[in-house]
Amino acid sequence: MRGKCPMTIVVDPQFSVYHLVQRVKSQSTLLNHRRTMSLVSYEIENATLMDDARTRVFSGFQYMSRFVPQIPRYRRLAEKAESIYVFGVPDVEVPEIPNIIYVPLKPTDQLAKEWFLISYGRDYFSALATEEKTNITDPDEVRLFNGVWTFEFALVNIMNEWLTSAVDARPLPFTETEVNYGRQVRLMSTTMARLTSRMAKYMLQQEALAGKDATAAPVSQDAPASQDASASQDAPASPAPQAASVRVQSEELKRAIEVSLAPALEKATNSQG
Repeated sequence: MRGKCPMTIVVDPQFSVYHLVQRVKSQSTLLNHRRTMSLVSYEIENATLMDDARTRVFSGFQYMSRFVPQIPRYRRLAEKAESIYVFGVPDVEVPEIPNIIYVPLKPTDQLAKEWFLISYGRDYFSALATEEKTNITDPDEVRLFNGVWTFEFALVNIMNEWLTSAVDARPLPFTETEVNYGRQVRLMSTTMARLTSRMAKYMLQQEALAGKDATAAPVSQDAPASQDASASQDAPASPAPQAASVRVQSEELKRAIEVSLAPALEKATNSQG
């Protein structure tokens, strides 16, 4: 694996970001589907990439091949972050990127089963911690996870400290009393607005797909099986499964906003005083 990758970094094969969250604080699972977690991950990254919060980022991709499509985005992210640590099994070569350090995993490591993203700084702190219940080689549309999205400073701080120690990085020198809650509130409000907009788009997409499903012509019950199979090769897939998928994503994103983001935003707002 090319790229900046200190040979002294050896991750404990039993170490787990997700299990750490479960031990420290009992939280119900909020996220299960890959698409929802992608949206949450993007919003955590956007606090730095789009909103200029200078944070330290720990990003677990399971396998480095999963990181490859994100390289252009992470090049830009690295220009604004304090530092970035990318974890993954080195199944492909990755380029050296200034301010990004690659942390190699073994396929048998617990972290190779986890998708996680921790962003930690004075102006912003948030974490997504998940564990895959399926297999990374499964089709993306069927992959399932157990995941938690949190803005609790104490919890994000613990994850940051553990990972900082694991990669032998310099600790970030600030305490909760030095957190800029005013900036945290503004960034969380921006995240809320972006995700709410995404929710509205999901609703429109659901309505459009439901309309297509309602007007779809039924397959004749008397048609020979061979004709039915032949026709299905060229006909577009029924919108029903797609509509169901969009509905699940919409409901899961709504739950994440209501259970994680909204209460955290209220708490951070109150902390300003």
